[in-house]
Amino acid sequence: MRLASTLTTLAALAALGFAQEPTPRQRATEAVRDLAAVLQQLLGEEMKRGGLAGAAKSCAETAQTVTEEFAKERELDLRRISLKYRNQKDQPDDYEAARLKEWEAQLKAGKPLAESAQTVTENGRKYLRFMKPILVQGVCLACHGPRDKISPDVLEVLDARYPRDKATGYQAGDLRGAFTAIVEIRP
Repeated sequence: MRLASTLTTLAALAALGFAQEPTPRQRATEAVRDLAAVLQQLLGEEMKRGGLAGAAKSCAETAQTVTEEFAKERELDLRRISLKYRNQKDQPDDYEAARLKEWEAQLKAGKPLAESAQTVTENGRKYLRFMKPILVQGVCLACHGPRDKISPDVLEVLDARYPRDKATGYQAGDLRGAFTAIVEIRP
């Protein structure tokens, strides 16, 4: 009974605007989680509608836009990055590249990968740098596996859209890259 009363009070306070602002870590975690869900849903829908080649084409045309709009809506910097990037916009900065290399070493050593969150100061401002690893799943291999295993219609889309593509040759379980979020910490 007392728990129900407390929960009702908390809900009422939240409704009145007394809820505490989410922390930078919460904002980053939620943005990454929600973006991943949206991109997975879009990819699944395109695979049903246009097969693998249609999904590759749609990904090339919409994934960056969706990510950029999502970041603007959430008021933070949000990207997907990789050392073996397909799109130039997915190239990691020095901080991100160092973390990706650490994760690759951990994966080779058989260690599990965990999210990374660190407060940094850049150009006199404080930021939370949050990264969540993306591991290659079996379904990913249709576009990111060894080139000789990717279907000709998907290769045609990839070669047309990404003439300098580095994002093939993966195996299931490999580190594909990361979601990365940067949230300014304001006093």
